[in-house]
Amino acid sequence: MSNHNRNPKGKNQHGVIPSADDNTLVDALTKYHREKLSSNTKIAARLAAEHNIYMSESSVKRRRKELGLTGSGPTTRALPFAVKEQLVVNQMNKDPAKRHGVNTIMQKVAFHEKIHLTKKFVSDIMHLHDNDAFDTREPFAKRIHRVPKHPIGIHERWSGDGHDKLYKIGFPIWAMVDDATGKWLGAWVVPSNRMGEIVAYLFLCIVEKYGGLPLQSTTDCGSETTKLFGLMNALRAIFHPDFDPDEVLPAHVYLRSVHNISIERSWLRLRLDWGDNVVLFFNRGIEDGFYNPSNVQQFELCQWLWPKLLRTELAEFMEFRNGVRMRTDKNKPGPSGMSRNEAFCMPEAWGGRNCLLPIDVAVVREIKEAMGGDELLEFVTPEFSARAQEVYDSLNLSELTLDNIWHVFRAMVPLLFV
Repeated sequence: MSNHNRNPKGKNQHGVIPSADDNTLVDALTKYHREKLSSNTKIAARLAAEHNIYMSESSVKRRRKELGLTGSGPTTRALPFAVKEQLVVNQMNKDPAKRHGVNTIMQKVAFHEKIHLTKKFVSDIMHLHDNDAFDTREPFAKRIHRVPKHPIGIHERWSGDGHDKLYKIGFPIWAMVDDATGKWLGAWVVPSNRMGEIVAYLFLCIVEKYGGLPLQSTTDCGSETTKLFGLMNALRAIFHPDFDPDEVLPAHVYLRSVHNISIERSWLRLRLDWGDNVVLFFNRGIEDGFYNPSNVQQFELCQWLWPKLLRTELAEFMEFRNGVRMRTDKNKPGPSGMSRNEAFCMPEAWGGRNCLLPIDVAVVREIKEAMGGDELLEFVTPEFSARAQEVYDSLNLSELTLDNIWHVFRAMVPLLFV
């Protein structure tokens, strides 16, 4: 036996490993667990990429165990049947439109409850409680011929568009996604997604958030995108004059909606996972006599209260979808078999790179301020908003949800309009 000590100083190659009560580590591991990420190898890689925490796979496994973050098999075996059944049923009850399949319910249990259940168990419970819903989810959409994308990296292209499915209840949406990874970069409930000033302002919000521009942005050719077109071209010309649009990528490209693939696919999931249910819950308020849209006072309160909830729910939806694992497709160029968060924070894992064009965000902030700031995004006047917030706070609510919003609305009306 050799007497040679390969580590005479006894130092771990990964440096000091955070303890199980380290807040940054706990938050990161909990986030990954809510994304249903259970691979210790992938978790170690994301800890390094996102938090500069370097841990071996065995250390990650040990910390997860100490925090009670176990996989679906052991968890499903350990939980009492009634408890794990109720976890599935709770998520089914949040989906009156019956759009959520087994994978979505499984992901939502992980996201909301931080508990992993096996696919078989979730499927069995869903069949037991609502077998007919499986038939209603059979795909029937007309297929459009798609040309495969060959992405070179994140921030190569941002894809933006408006979503009108909630326009029928008065709350349109505008959003942008990263074309290569499908990651939601930002989404907003706005008074109108057909006003150029609002669309351009939201684009600048994303530029400020990431500290730079994509190589290219894409939208449909609606008149509301002309200001975005001008801003994208101007900012790239000012901060990166070396980019010749004739030799490199044009700064902005107009596409038909059906060919603006990344954002259109994202809208489908938004509608199925969230939007259809929002419309059902909203209309229940009218059907049950809580809300009369013809009443001017009630309409104004609705325009304050519902965006408050929908913006919170939309942010939660984005967080959820960005953490869902994409299916593995070995023939697909770009990322697959990983979440959008993974693909975005570690582009090298799928052969990509970071294409962001850095700019001075102070200039962006000045432009946003000159455009009117966040007041552009408000549905009601600042004066009414302040009064409504005061009444809302007096109710001492723990949470505003789709289940209780109309009851909150009814409680606020006599307090606000005396």
